Amino acid sequence: MLAQIVLTPAESKKLIAKAVARLEAVEQAANKGIVALHPSSSTYFIVEEITGSKPKTNYWVCGVVTPRGMCVEMAMALGAGLTPQEERVDPGDLQGTWVIEKGQQGREEKLSSLLSRMTPSDVYVKGVNALDREGHVGVLFGLEGSMGYIQAARKKRKFTIVYPAGLEKLIPLTVKEAAKEAMFTRYESGMGMPVGLYPCPAGVTVNEVRAIEILSGASAVPIASGGLGGAEGAVTFILKGKSDQVKKALDFVEQSKGARLPDLRLCNCNDCPVPNCRFPMADRKWASS
Repeated sequence: MLAQIVLTPAESKKLIAKAVARLEAVEQAANKGIVALHPSSSTYFIVEEITGSKPKTNYWVCGVVTPRGMCVEMAMALGAGLTPQEERVDPGDLQGTWVIEKGQQGREEKLSSLLSRMTPSDVYVKGVNALDREGHVGVLFGLEGSMGYIQAARKKRKFTIVYPAGLEKLIPLTVKEAAKEAMFTRYESGMGMPVGLYPCPAGVTVNEVRAIEILSGASAVPIASGGLGGAEGAVTFILKGKSDQVKKALDFVEQSKGARLPDLRLCNCNDCPVPNCRFPMADRKWASS
């Protein structure tokens, strides 16, 4: 049986969230241990899939790519207590990671404390910004960045890292090659906060193709990208498989259609507290239009 589907980026995130929540490692960690999730547009839906409710915080994303450039969500920027004079931030002191412990969304704690409690049976979920054809992923970072800190803890504590990564993130070169070009400390111009790209080692990557396989056993073949009228960034797939597999996949797709993310709140460029936003956009007419 063949079927054609179209998924917007938000719908893809919802579908991928359903698959991530059903990974054996995630199910076990959610019920008996810890699932830690870095706030993002991808993990927002995963929290909902695991707990049945939206994240119980005033923020839903950290760093974000916006039309005006690289930015930080307002509640996260203000909640971190940053001041424009600060130049360095200790990743271990960062708070805001969502924690699901023994099936319940837990309290906030410093990243250093959280990671020190994690074991090989626990899972850390991190959304990404780049995906290459080989399945490798990368994360944009400003300031000190937390991904290297998390990877160092993974080597010691042996927990699993899961990367939800929609095909809208696909780049036409390898993540390693792209990372070499992203020398953010040397940028002489930019749009918003200068960022680098961190190539993420060792982890489980789940895109739409893998999500369909996990959820139904069917295959998904991407045949087109892009669209208009709200379908910008959308991906078109052909579903293939036995009749029951494709019908099951279509059911999960239908459950994901119409997915929406919360409104994005950004600080005013004139009084932004993010320390290393060296390229404020307040003077660009198109940035405020």
